[in-house]
Amino acid sequence: MTMANAHQIDTILRWHNAHIDVRTTAQRLNLDEQEVRDIIKATRRPEPTKPAPPEFSDVPLF
Repeated sequence: MTMANAHQIDTILRWHNAHIDVRTTAQRLNLDEQEVRDIIKATRRPEPTKPAPPEFSDVPLF
């Protein structure tokens, strides 16, 4: 088993965004399928949550 280098990680992420499956990616880069999955999983970022809109009041400030 080999460790992925920076170029391979970049390739994995580009191919993942292009919807190329994990098995094909692993075979082409001579990596383990689980390592490819781990790299994809480690680089995912959770969706940012939108803040709640501010509450407005009818009371004048002056």
